Amino acid sequence: MAKKTTKAVRLPTRKPGIERYSRIVLAAESLILEAGSLEGITLEAVAKRANVPRVSLYYFFDSVESLFDALYQRGIQRMIAELPQAPESADWRDTMLLYIDGVRDFYLKNRVEMILALLPISLGSVNQVSQDFGKALFQLLHGRGLVPKTRQVMLACEMCSELADLVWRKSLIEKGTLTPLYTREAKRVVIAYLDSVLAD
Repeated sequence: MAKKTTKAVRLPTRKPGIERYSRIVLAAESLILEAGSLEGITLEAVAKRANVPRVSLYYFFDSVESLFDALYQRGIQRMIAELPQAPESADWRDTMLLYIDGVRDFYLKNRVEMILALLPISLGSVNQVSQDFGKALFQLLHGRGLVPKTRQVMLACEMCSELADLVWRKSLIEKGTLTPLYTREAKRVVIAYLDSVLAD
């Protein structure tokens, strides 16, 4: 099946457009928080909540998916920027544990981003989350000289992202939040998997 393509998000450059765009983003975030998921959120509902004409949304976003993607991209950039820095003496395991805690803390403080990442509306979105964070994780680990620069390790970092998200997705669905028990399990699974890849 061909991948559905969406046009790039058009960012505003003038004050009225910037204000309208901000109202749209805030309205979408409030609807996501109220629903606790992305299901059932439409551009019409966002336009109504933002008190803007629906055509304004279509100026910036060609679909509700492109709106969610813009919110997600903004969130992932913030999350990566907020990841804690591991001490120079940390090995890859300690660094991964620190990053897992950092992602969990970010999600717990930013529920919209947690919903966007863990309860996406499509498998394509799930894959994109894993790829984006996996690449960032690989760059962080390789940049510190903790893992070799190979395609296998880069793909393993993507899988580590997906494994942690799978465990956290289950926690969010069953418990409504990311619990310590599920976080311990996410750490165990990620460390065991990456250890097996690096041992090869």
